[in-house]
Amino acid sequence: MTQSKPQKTESTLPVPEQDALIQSEKLIECIKAALHEQGGAISFDEYMKMALYEPGLGYYSAGSRKFGSDGDFVTAPELSPIFSQCLANQCAQVLNELDVGTILELGAGTGAMARDILLELEKQNSLPDKYLILEVSADLKQRQQDLLKETIPHLIDRVDWLDALPDAGVSGIILANEVLDALPVKRFKKTSAGFKEMKVGLGENQFIWVVSDAEDKLLKRLEGIEEDLSTSFPVNYTSEINTQLEQWLNGLEKVLNKGVMFFIDYGYSAAEYYHPERMEGSLLCHYRHRVHADPFYYPGLQDITSSANFTAVAECADAIGLHVSGYTNQTYFLFGCGLEELLADMNQLDIKAQTKIAQQVRILTMPEEMGERFKVIALTKEFDNDLKGFAVMDQRVRL
Repeated sequence: MTQSKPQKTESTLPVPEQDALIQSEKLIECIKAALHEQGGAISFDEYMKMALYEPGLGYYSAGSRKFGSDGDFVTAPELSPIFSQCLANQCAQVLNELDVGTILELGAGTGAMARDILLELEKQNSLPDKYLILEVSADLKQRQQDLLKETIPHLIDRVDWLDALPDAGVSGIILANEVLDALPVKRFKKTSAGFKEMKVGLGENQFIWVVSDAEDKLLKRLEGIEEDLSTSFPVNYTSEINTQLEQWLNGLEKVLNKGVMFFIDYGYSAAEYYHPERMEGSLLCHYRHRVHADPFYYPGLQDITSSANFTAVAECADAIGLHVSGYTNQTYFLFGCGLEELLADMNQLDIKAQTKIAQQVRILTMPEEMGERFKVIALTKEFDNDLKGFAVMDQRVRL
């Protein structure tokens, strides 16, 4: 087991307030205790899970503001209601064809997407029986409740909040926008001696990377990935793998009686994800709208993400009996869901409003913005109809 130097974080990152520093220090002590219990090192997925979800202390469990201009990042639903209105068009198609249905949203952020979807579905007379929100953060749950009670009080009775997946199955839709990227991942490195696991240890009172031998199960997974690629991993290649993805998807499959799951996230096919030029993997951290690659910077105060491997999602789905019914980038999906028609309806707005909407649409759809980086995958169960979101371009062949 060898140690590597701690990663230096950009000095331009703002220093947190005192109460936030205290919260981070408490989480650091929890992680140190886990390190001690496991002999001085823990896997990165365990570290990431604690940094993001440790009760009361993790990034998504504590009370810091995460979304919007005064948070750490902006998601598509926060950027423009047009995103959610397009998604609502896709939801309406599924709900109408099922004739009855529930929407279950995983991790609803501020609640903006739920609000805008429900408003659009109300216009189309296609409201779900229930809109369920699974939210692990008590703080975000309260913010969602406040927003929906204030903005759509007449629809609030349709919305229920959950702390865990429902025991009784649902028929309808499961939505997950920017959820896959927050699932904990393991890190690995290809060395001249073979695959190693990048674990987390402690050195000079700060967290550091620890290079250790990969366990047999992980080793076989990595060797299988390498065999499927057109070229072997270069020496010193570092990347991520989600070893819990099939288990996570299996939990969702058991909940969905029939219907469609839509996952929207930034990510790639396996060939792109593990491209030889992507030598440092896809691990990114977001703090006050700054993006960097140091996951050890003030644990609990920043988001830690890894791009979604959509080939892995498709393979896991297939293994548990779900059908991959569509895969495309965000641009094609939004146009398939009626973006053009929505924009035509806005011609009566004044120039200032039209200019603002045009700027929002540009960010949502241009390749250099969110349009190509973000993908949408649909997994279905006992639902055979073609989905409108993939009518313009279905890119399943790229998986």
